[in-house]
Amino acid sequence: MKKFFYNARLYTGKNDEYINDSLLVTGDRIKAVGRKEDIEPHLDRDVEKFDMDGSIITPGLTDGHTHFLMFSQQLLSFRFGQCKSMAEAKELVASGIQKKPRIGGWLLGGGWDHNFWPEGLPGRKDLDEVTGDVPAAFFSKDHHSLWLNTAGLKAAGITADTPTPPGGEIVRDEEGWPTGILMENANDLVLEKIPPPSLDVAIEALEKGMAEATALGLTGVHSFEGFRTLQGLQQLQRMGKLKMRFLLGIPAPQLDSAISMGISSGIGNSSLRIGPVKLFLDGALGSQTAALIEPYTSSPDYRGIPTMEEDEFRGIARKAIENGLAIAVHAIGDRVNKLAVEVIEENQEKTRFFRLRHRIEHAQLLREEDIRKFGELDIIPSMQPVHLKADQELIKRHWGEERGKGAFACRSLLDSGAELVLGSDAPVENIDPVEGMYYAIYRQGKNMEQALTPSQTLRAYTYGPAIASGEEKLKGTIEPGKVADLTVFSSDFMQDPSRLQKMEILGTVVGGEFVYRK
Repeated sequence: MKKFFYNARLYTGKNDEYINDSLLVTGDRIKAVGRKEDIEPHLDRDVEKFDMDGSIITPGLTDGHTHFLMFSQQLLSFRFGQCKSMAEAKELVASGIQKKPRIGGWLLGGGWDHNFWPEGLPGRKDLDEVTGDVPAAFFSKDHHSLWLNTAGLKAAGITADTPTPPGGEIVRDEEGWPTGILMENANDLVLEKIPPPSLDVAIEALEKGMAEATALGLTGVHSFEGFRTLQGLQQLQRMGKLKMRFLLGIPAPQLDSAISMGISSGIGNSSLRIGPVKLFLDGALGSQTAALIEPYTSSPDYRGIPTMEEDEFRGIARKAIENGLAIAVHAIGDRVNKLAVEVIEENQEKTRFFRLRHRIEHAQLLREEDIRKFGELDIIPSMQPVHLKADQELIKRHWGEERGKGAFACRSLLDSGAELVLGSDAPVENIDPVEGMYYAIYRQGKNMEQALTPSQTLRAYTYGPAIASGEEKLKGTIEPGKVADLTVFSSDFMQDPSRLQKMEILGTVVGGEFVYRK
């Protein structure tokens, strides 16, 4: 059936002007864009009409960096994002311990941030008081540290004699006993002991996650997770319940399996598509594990934790690229961003042959010479300005004011010629794209020379992700022939971005169908 949307302020994404007020959709594709009086006379009776009452319609928003199953699971698990102290976190666990589902016998959750807790870093004994002998593992807000109770350490086989793995840390007390905090690669000691959610649980969580995401205006996400996410999404697609579009990254440990099956970046369909191989080079600012060239301002003898040796990274990246797989490199600190740029440059011949689109995820701290390379090498910076909400103070504290000027260099990266992609890193941050857009434009009032315009910001949530997934001919703008993925806003933030703080999402359309309508 055809659908006719009219009486809207239509931002096509092709320029900064509102040049149309109506669009006609046939099936899942945009058939025509123009003025109501030009399109309506040519409509037949088999058309459903939608009066948009002056609301603004943009291309559908895509979150360029999520861990979507993890985000969806946390909707069912413990969420510590609002806890302002360890005491509040303990109270949250105590009140929910009988209500929250257990995955493989474990209590799971995340979102705690000790940087803003008066008690400081938590430990196993704090959790023991409310969890007893039920193993518990809770991710920090940046997902680079784990907080375990004693039962969790025991279930994972972690004792005072457990060696610290390369690229990780087991925080210990003065006597050498694990305190219950693990960092970076040490997390794997626990994660390998926790079974993935069953397919039924994954499907239930993903449906809940899609409902929340579409209500916030998202028509698609890029997600970096393992096989269970792919299984769950494939089953939802078979059931006709896949309400968003997904680009899925391949975890590095599954690279050989992907190569042996002939999988390359770009295979799939318009709803579910395989993307790049995800590689981790360092940690995060919040856990002070981002790898730096010069020491942390707060710790003069400390430069963070690289999570992969340079030679290992070069070998894995080369193998992926030579087999038609793009790479997406987690790099926070300037030391590993420099390395990621160098390795991508070393593999330009095969990159051009396979037409791969490499990404650097986060790219938070960059040298000026590396910023230029993003544009020269067509590297996609995939960034999350919403991190500035918490990181602005941490940048000053741990990296220093002068070095911090190179952090979150969104505008400089655009000026280099790079195609910017914005996202949330959910569940690390709120998946709400409107909040992300606000921080991209206003940046907490700091380092405003790196702020984006509303037009640049919207492009980085629409056309930018389409470029990154190799689908710019399919989506990312509103024009005939492209899929009818649309986000409907209550007010015109393009003319007045301060309205983002009070704006509502009135509707989300995927393939011409409302998947959410207020």
